[in-house]
Amino acid sequence: MLINEWQTGVRLNKAIQQQQFSDFSLWLAFLSPAVDEFAQFYTPDTECARFQPDLYQQLGIQQARPFSFQPQDEQHLKQQATAFQQGGAVALRLMHSLQGAPLVMEDNKHKLPDEVKSGLSLHARRHLVQQKPEMMQADPTALYEILNQLHG
Repeated sequence: MLINEWQTGVRLNKAIQQQQFSDFSLWLAFLSPAVDEFAQFYTPDTECARFQPDLYQQLGIQQARPFSFQPQDEQHLKQQATAFQQGGAVALRLMHSLQGAPLVMEDNKHKLPDEVKSGLSLHARRHLVQQKPEMMQADPTALYEILNQLHG
């Protein structure tokens, strides 16, 4: 499956140079429509470690809770039931705002009906299984050779 322009090799370039616009359109149609998978954004990782600050910790806020039922939710639901019995709807609303409640029993992101999956494009199906394209190995000397060929 084609994802990036570099996977087509020189086919796109030849199609433009030889004014074969139908071939050029065909190769473009094969490419992924996801912007984050364009070749200019899909560069090899550098060896330097990138600093990722933990903003949740710095700002003192909690991360969003998952939508599915967690083991600690049983205790939270018991506390909310007790708060409702003792303080009514106002106390329940306060406890629910502080602790939250699970929205679904099981959070399965990949569970889609077959009729929905059959209507997806190949690239969307690839995103469902979280399949990434292979990384190109960066070769800084290759650019110098290409520039020499262009000027030669």
